[in-house]
Amino acid sequence: MTTHRELAAQLGREQISTVVSDFYQRVQNDPVLAPNFAHITDWDAVKARLTHFWWIDLGGARYRDDVYNPHTVHRHFGVKPDQVEPWLRLFEATVHDPLPPDLAEVWLERVRRMADWVRIELQKSASGPSVAEH
Repeated sequence: MTTHRELAAQLGREQISTVVSDFYQRVQNDPVLAPNFAHITDWDAVKARLTHFWWIDLGGARYRDDVYNPHTVHRHFGVKPDQVEPWLRLFEATVHDPLPPDLAEVWLERVRRMADWVRIELQKSASGPSVAEH
């Protein structure tokens, strides 16, 4: 069985880039998600950065010096915990369009785990600092 760390080799950077580009085109047109990203003026740069994120997350070799922290970035863009589910549904639709079902499911299993983690971190942020943080 293929693991998510083997997908970069199987899909290649071009296919990952195509999925990322298509996904963020859909985000820009989504009534729930688009407002969080309305201030972005250079979508090509965003897509290049996120292609790199997915490339290394899916097992590819790093080719940029970027550092990634998904829940911090989503918090910075004002994403709310209840927006994670629409984000996930949109990603699921995007990945299933161009990829074979077995490879799409491997990527989506990784995406679902990441979505859970991001949602939990955003919920923690929304509830404010804990007593120990004061």
